[in-house]
Amino acid sequence: MSLYLWTLLPLVLLHLWFFRRHRRAFRFQLLLNLVLAAVVGPALWSGGDLNSIRCIQGNSPFVNVEWSPRTALQPTQSDLVLQFHPWWEEARRQLLRGRLPQIQPGVGAGLPLLANGQTGLAAPVMLPVWLHGPERGTTVMAFWKLELAGLGAFLLLLRVWRLRWTAAAVGGVAWAGSPYLVGWLLVPLAWATAALPWTWWAACWVMRRRAPRWGPAAVGLGFGWLMGGGLHPETAAIVCGSALLAAFFLHPRRWRRPMVIAAVAGVAAIALAWPTVGYIKASSRAALSAHEAANREGLPWSIQRDLVRQIVVPASMGHPGRADWRPSYPHAPGAAGVGGVLLALVAAGRMRRRYRRLALAAGATTGLGLVLLVRIPPLDALLVRIPPLDQMTVPRFGVLIPWGIIVLAALALDGALDGRVRPTLQRLVPAIVMAVFALWAAPWHLRSSVDVGLVVLSVAAAFVVGLLGRRSLLPLLAAGELALLALGINPVADPADRLPRPALLERLVDMQAADPCRVMGIRRALPPNLAARYGLRDFRASGPLRPAPFARLMGVLGEPRTILGGPLQRAPASLCGAWGVGLAVTPPGRELPVWEREYSDADGTIWSNPQLLPEVRVVGRVVPAPNDRGVLAKLVEDVDFESAALVPPGGPPVGAASATLEILQRTPSRLRAAVACDGPCLLVLAQPWAPGWKASVDGRSVHPVLADLAGLGVVVPAGRHEVELAYHPWRWQRSPLLP
Repeated sequence: MSLYLWTLLPLVLLHLWFFRRHRRAFRFQLLLNLVLAAVVGPALWSGGDLNSIRCIQGNSPFVNVEWSPRTALQPTQSDLVLQFHPWWEEARRQLLRGRLPQIQPGVGAGLPLLANGQTGLAAPVMLPVWLHGPERGTTVMAFWKLELAGLGAFLLLLRVWRLRWTAAAVGGVAWAGSPYLVGWLLVPLAWATAALPWTWWAACWVMRRRAPRWGPAAVGLGFGWLMGGGLHPETAAIVCGSALLAAFFLHPRRWRRPMVIAAVAGVAAIALAWPTVGYIKASSRAALSAHEAANREGLPWSIQRDLVRQIVVPASMGHPGRADWRPSYPHAPGAAGVGGVLLALVAAGRMRRRYRRLALAAGATTGLGLVLLVRIPPLDALLVRIPPLDQMTVPRFGVLIPWGIIVLAALALDGALDGRVRPTLQRLVPAIVMAVFALWAAPWHLRSSVDVGLVVLSVAAAFVVGLLGRRSLLPLLAAGELALLALGINPVADPADRLPRPALLERLVDMQAADPCRVMGIRRALPPNLAARYGLRDFRASGPLRPAPFARLMGVLGEPRTILGGPLQRAPASLCGAWGVGLAVTPPGRELPVWEREYSDADGTIWSNPQLLPEVRVVGRVVPAPNDRGVLAKLVEDVDFESAALVPPGGPPVGAASATLEILQRTPSRLRAAVACDGPCLLVLAQPWAPGWKASVDGRSVHPVLADLAGLGVVVPAGRHEVELAYHPWRWQRSPLLP
């Protein structure tokens, strides 16, 4: 019932209001309903969730799970299940208890949560998640993302730029049903994408001749909230930047206003996202980008070719919703096409003279997106050297391509409706280009006849638009094509399948409850982050932001060198025990030396760690950790972590024969302990260091020490002292723990 109260009931009221007050908006809403029905309709009709939970079915212990027939398979959208849902559930749990969710104790041995930049804690649009949980909240938000995107584009074209209703309706429904928005619909990035026409509207409003003096500051604050609100800072920055670029093109003599907007937005975003700023600087992503300069490497011709094919003919490379996606890259970053109708409309007519600057702005937006997504030389080589583009994920700029094409198509259609129709041959050029690309992509090699049908549909739609005399049917034609392209992209799942519980996982939960400790999966067992959904505390973490020392620790355990992280290949009992890992899960047939077998079935094996240590301990000596990963991997097998800890070379002098520890307070973000030792000793907290962690001894601030590769340590002088470690995400500074 909550799903309908949050979606259908407000939609009915919106229809009634439009019908009584804004008949043109009412007519557009009827068109937009086609896209809503295609994307969210299956979940509304069945009472299910838009959820890609079946992406875990190839991982132990979920291999033999019996899924409901209503739960669709979508293997390319694992981020939702393995990253966002665990983050949101933990944030929701802490918010409902009246606490600010600073740390996620169930992920990465206690990594920051507030600072990861995608929990949306400052965004009111996340309210459905906080009230109804990640799965139901995701479905509600998907519905309103589409509504926000379509209505914003329609009103911008109709009310601000004064285009005819037919042109505005085509643009609005095209933006709501664009493959890029639909492909990213279930993650926070889609909020920034849906807000794009609204940012352009705000930029146009503030550039008016009679705009109020406070206008630039107000718009800047709005842009700053969008960038710093925890939805997706990178995409939000691209969206807001495109609006400012359009403002420069539309009114170049009023260039000071966009400058004010940019300055205010930057300050507001940094203030809101200050913990995220520090986290980014200390992340493995920043270290990897600085070391490898990945943005400066061009794309292979094969990927460039596939990207262009997908832009021109969206379904020509397969369909991710049917698990027959052909390219090696995920579908969503390259889903920058708009379908045959919109592409054909670009050549429908000559736009009116008054819109030439707007056309230049749209063309520049499209060109920028193409250059950075497809990596068109030589301009891309220059752009990716300009801060902050050198550190950004440049495929995110693909969001600008469909938006620029949609604006150009709407302007061309408006010109055609004004009698500025191009000759038939010119109108057919986009359709001919699409046909050539479709044949080049060899659609008959697609594994699904439905995909072949979609390719034929898009090409045929382009030819129909080029030959069609009645342009009043174009909004319906565009809505129909995009609705068909959107079917199946976002899978529906039965609510009963939200958290499958195979026997091995039930046993793991019981064992962890009886003897609390951290857990970990080896290879393709128990995917990272997911354990937190079951109340377990996972040692691993998957996500774009992880502290560089933590990524190094995972590397010692055999994780591949990637930004998001990957499966672990090794589990040295001594090092894992020092981090409080008492239980491990492996796929069937995998052995773990030193570990003890506790349970085994067809889904995998549970192992217990005989060398498990407390998560807070005091040691009397330290061992320098070598920089070479191979040497370090061998060293951790020999260190007695009960009496020693690994520290960076040149670490503090420690030497104590005896020490006692009394824990006075322990929360995910704070530790207070009384330590007594007969010489300098080291208090070790098996929780990853991150910007914002502060240490003090007897109230006097000291620098924490990097212990056991990624953990927190505090040097305690001889005698009895009170030691405190506390996490203050807004008070980070450049740490001596990082080079």
